[in-house]
Amino acid sequence: MSTPATLEEVFEPGGVLTQKLLRFENRPSQLQMARAVLSAIRERYPLCIEAGTGTGKTLAYLIPVAFSQKRVIISTATKNLQEQLFQKDIPFVRKHLFPDLRATYMKGRQNYICLKRLEQQGRQKSIVASGSLDPHRSLMKWVRKTNTGDRAELEWLSDRDPLWDSLDARSERCVGQKCERFEECYVTRMRQKAFESDVVVLNHALLFSSLALETDEIGSVLPDFPVLILDEAHEVEDVASEYFGSRLSSYQIQDFCRELERAFPANGDVSKLANRLARTSDDFFLSFPGQEGKYSLNFFRDVSGSSTDLRFDLGQKSTRFKEGLLGVYHRLELEESRSGETGTLVRRLERYLAGLEEIFDTDDPGNVYWFDRSRRGTSIHVNPINVAPVLRKAVFSKTDSTILTSATLTTEGNFTYLRERLGVPEPEELIVPGEFDYATQALLYVPRALPDPRAPERFPRLLEEVSTILLATQGSAFVLCTSYQQMTQLYETLGETLQFPVMCQGGKPKSQLLEDFRGTPSAVLFATSSFWQGVDVQGDALKAVIIDKLPFQVPTEPVVAARLNQLQREKKNPFMEYSVPAAIISLRQGLGRLIRSREDRGILAILDSRLWTRAYGKQFFRSLPNCPITDNIEDLRNFFC
Repeated sequence: MSTPATLEEVFEPGGVLTQKLLRFENRPSQLQMARAVLSAIRERYPLCIEAGTGTGKTLAYLIPVAFSQKRVIISTATKNLQEQLFQKDIPFVRKHLFPDLRATYMKGRQNYICLKRLEQQGRQKSIVASGSLDPHRSLMKWVRKTNTGDRAELEWLSDRDPLWDSLDARSERCVGQKCERFEECYVTRMRQKAFESDVVVLNHALLFSSLALETDEIGSVLPDFPVLILDEAHEVEDVASEYFGSRLSSYQIQDFCRELERAFPANGDVSKLANRLARTSDDFFLSFPGQEGKYSLNFFRDVSGSSTDLRFDLGQKSTRFKEGLLGVYHRLELEESRSGETGTLVRRLERYLAGLEEIFDTDDPGNVYWFDRSRRGTSIHVNPINVAPVLRKAVFSKTDSTILTSATLTTEGNFTYLRERLGVPEPEELIVPGEFDYATQALLYVPRALPDPRAPERFPRLLEEVSTILLATQGSAFVLCTSYQQMTQLYETLGETLQFPVMCQGGKPKSQLLEDFRGTPSAVLFATSSFWQGVDVQGDALKAVIIDKLPFQVPTEPVVAARLNQLQREKKNPFMEYSVPAAIISLRQGLGRLIRSREDRGILAILDSRLWTRAYGKQFFRSLPNCPITDNIEDLRNFFC
């Protein structure tokens, strides 16, 4: 096989893609993007590219990567795109263009089985019961033939099966190079393959957790990489903020105490210290007020509306909790044998102590301090309010070229919001138009008469609007909601009256739910945020995307509130400079589920009259697909005629 000499040999009419891809359609925008990517890599500068739906952006950056002959990390936000890259696009490029291209698909440690723990639990016969008649035997049989140790291969193991939690290779339990199974370890193998590869595919969570950590029990998490491609880059700010912070939870301590008792089953001193730690931990975490939800630590509002700093109020209990951690820590330091497992427990304690100190004993105005109460337990957090300085140091200063791309990076046709939020240093910018004709393929419906989303009389009217749209399209719709509560209300109320099959997020895994939706004529799916992106349904199965209201972030959510407050302190307009652009990008993602091919036609419905009545509505309209806009329900009925 002779490799192509130019991008034109690949992308232009009569080129490799025309010859090798069934039903390939020449797309000038794809070649335009590929040229920009290759130039950024060779000339070593950052690049922001918004590639409209239908561009074929994955091949438009993957093929230039192969041309560049540099090691490249490709990071995505969704599992679907990761799997498409590694299972479909990279094999295609290797088969038809660059046969020597070496690639690795990296996942987080929790996706791989720990051979040592599997062996230990098999000996102890303490495997947690699951749906399998003999899960341990099934796993032992599987590890004898698997090359990856990846739980994704285990179709019989459900996502929520506690069996895997006791056996995965998470770093908190890893003894690293002291482990007798180190060379066979699937994490070791995965890392080694990444260091030998030209292309490494991973997700944003693993990328930023690795950059924050740099090394773990095995060593360097990532190989050096001169080029980084951030696909679905609209997700970067939130993911980076999470992983460049610290977190400590009640369930982490519970798991630690169980591991401690298991490691020292006959040691009375250790058992007493473990029990004391468990008590001080419970006393500390159970002291946090409020119902389930996310709250500020230093500006918590009680039922009277008064604001208090919980880091001060809970200071004594945090001190006792710290003493409980230190008691175990000093006892483990006395262990002369200091086995690999003991060293792992010590490292965990060091992380817990550092996290507790960072959250309770420091006061950095650049951080937000908050806590989360859920059914699982309570967790405390500290995160940077502004990730731009962090990303400049950890990402942009360390790469020759960082390329950020997505179908939705701009608002009103510019990258200002993205550049400022992420701190991208003087990038080249390119907006590549999509290949779909929204003017003829879609109709945007925005009713004027709906009450404001906060009005009590809104819900009955919302029901009427959704029902009328579904009758016009004869089902075949996504109803995308901005909250689980709204989704549940609409599903439960309309599910009893609609003549179409109805489905709701939560009952089945996302992939299974989508498969059921595609295979069920006239189906209606009610869903929330996870279905606003990374979902592809083509053809008549999806004729409408209905969005209940503009997806503004909850302004009282701690991280969001901290960002808004920081902009206020900088004498900026936080609503117009943060809330509106963020909502525009989120809305564009949701609407992007509808038109996925040149044959698709359908209704985009935004059931929020504020687009007509508020000044910022014009910004939304200027950022949305260029298609006819109507507030007349009759136009929907006529659209499919």
